[in-house]
Amino acid sequence: MKVHLISGFLGSGKTTAIQTACKVLMAEGLNVGVITNDQGIKLVDTGFFESHSIPNRQVINGCFCCNYNALDENIQSLIQTNSPDVIFAESVGSCTDIVATVMKPLLQFRNDVTVTVSTFVDVQLLHMLFVEKKHVFNEEVQYIYQKQLEEAEVIVVSKIDLADEKTLSSVRYFLKDQFQDKQVIYVNGTDDESTTEWLDVITSKTNHFIPSSLDIDYPTYGAGEAMLAWLDAELKIDSNINSAQQTAIQLAKQIYKNVQNEKLTIGHLKFLIDDVIKISYTASGNETIVSEACNAGAASILINARIQTTPVFLSSLINRAIEQTEKENNCIVVKEKFTAFQPGYPAPTHRIMV
Repeated sequence: MKVHLISGFLGSGKTTAIQTACKVLMAEGLNVGVITNDQGIKLVDTGFFESHSIPNRQVINGCFCCNYNALDENIQSLIQTNSPDVIFAESVGSCTDIVATVMKPLLQFRNDVTVTVSTFVDVQLLHMLFVEKKHVFNEEVQYIYQKQLEEAEVIVVSKIDLADEKTLSSVRYFLKDQFQDKQVIYVNGTDDESTTEWLDVITSKTNHFIPSSLDIDYPTYGAGEAMLAWLDAELKIDSNINSAQQTAIQLAKQIYKNVQNEKLTIGHLKFLIDDVIKISYTASGNETIVSEACNAGAASILINARIQTTPVFLSSLINRAIEQTEKENNCIVVKEKFTAFQPGYPAPTHRIMV
């Protein structure tokens, strides 16, 4: 069985590529499973995989490295219920040190798996950070991004369909110059053929070569995570004119507008409406909407916001958007669950340096 660990910063296109990869593999008759991961409790990505009938589990309240036992239990659960040939384990986007804390422990404690590590990077964000040298994130947050690249077995440059040739050329030059020892693949995660190129590479990997564990400055790593506010909310919208889904989309756009007006840096901003409509915003400024709204008197909306600010300020910003939406649409928005926090200091269950 193969376990593909998927690393990469928030909003780098991991979930989209995994969903496409699962579709390709299932069409070939293979059994697949996905394990999602987050510091929060209720994940848009989990609901997204469920809506596509992809067997999945989730590790919540912390990253894989700090909840290694939960990861292992979820792998075993998928084995017992779905007999997967392939498992994709998507780590939380603010996590690094995957090789020492997840890959090597899996290889040490499980003799039945081949493990790979792919790090996804949004081509436009990579260009902004390292070619244009824009100060998108605070120094400590960018430290996490840098270390994710350094520990990659395979660097997957995603969303190439959204970049022009000049951007792509500059990114290719940068990666060839700075990461000569890495295998680099350029993909459009929404495209079967493009995603298959990545699958072909990781499928051919064996356990004969294992990347080196990194020397991680944990105080800097922890400070970087603490600079990001996490907010998870479950809302219900009631509309008298059967426009609840359209109103939910409008709320998502209003939240994004408020974030932009405050000039806050987005890790990712994700919405799932009625388990069908997925809306995503990232630091590179891209908007992605999957599926279209239909007439409905009520709609549920799940929000996962990962923004470089404080939990208190992020909460007030989203509450303002809710109030604006209610006023403009003469609707009622009920907050069924609403929590905002900063991640705790990373404390891996295992850390194997050799």
